Amino acid sequence: MRLDLPASRLLRVLLWSVAAIHLLSLGFTIVYHGFGVYDLIPYWGRIVKFFYVDKEQNLPTWFSSGLLFLAALLLWQLGGADRASGGRFHRHWRVLAAVFTGLSLDEFSQFHELGAQADVLDAGRASYLSWLVLAAPLVLVLALSYLRLLLALPPRVRWLMLGAAALFLGGAAGIEVLGAYTGRENIGFTPGWASMRYVLAASAEELCEMLGVVLFIYAAALHLQHPPSTPATPTRPSPRRPTVPKEGRAPSYRYR
Repeated sequence: MRLDLPASRLLRVLLWSVAAIHLLSLGFTIVYHGFGVYDLIPYWGRIVKFFYVDKEQNLPTWFSSGLLFLAALLLWQLGGADRASGGRFHRHWRVLAAVFTGLSLDEFSQFHELGAQADVLDAGRASYLSWLVLAAPLVLVLALSYLRLLLALPPRVRWLMLGAAALFLGGAAGIEVLGAYTGRENIGFTPGWASMRYVLAASAEELCEMLGVVLFIYAAALHLQHPPSTPATPTRPSPRRPTVPKEGRAPSYRYR
């Protein structure tokens, strides 16, 4: 599978998709949790959960999993392109593609939620985020092992990927921890601001994560479609044959 869509058009499509998902999520949750309308139509609760970005096995989860898998496909293609051009980072790209495939499967299955049961972090209401303690060393090791690749990238691609990482990690860690202290225990029980505080924090977290992956996809597609030009191999000039003067004419020399 090869992606031939221009990077700029791909970015627009993904950004509009993210905006649509979050507008639907906020619209339904404001009516359900904000105003406490729990029985508007039949199956109303299921409809709200299907579009809510902080629930599992629903439209936003599948979309996020698809984004991560799309990033994995682009990274795999970058590895192939780097290998074909004689580059030295094709293994880095392929390993990163495997990492993103794992993240996609984890997003789909919510395997990281098992870290909440490990009880490795006693942080009160944020103890369900114990998986962050398990993931932090792995993220640090991965970041250090990719420094050389990052420095070898074109400046625009490098800064786009750094910005994508900052958005994703900031949403996955920073805002999620903040969300743990904004009334997570009230969600679904107390309508109004008590529930909406957590809804807004969770929406901001998921928005940062999605935008981070979208920005990373754009950077990878941009690098794939506009790879740095390799310098041409210099050719040795062919020796010039001496000019034989015509008969009866003396050779002329010009000095500068």
